[in-house]
Amino acid sequence: WRHRYNEHRPHDALGGLTPLDFLAQARPTSLLLHGSI
Repeated sequence: WRHRYNEHRPHDALGGLTPLDFLAQARPTSLLLHGSI
């Protein structure tokens, strides 16, 4: 149940996204920020 709770359940703090979906959206942005330094 912990795996489902922590990784697959939508979280209010992440805008209603699951942590996996949030990470997928955050990665391209973070790569662009690192590349522009």
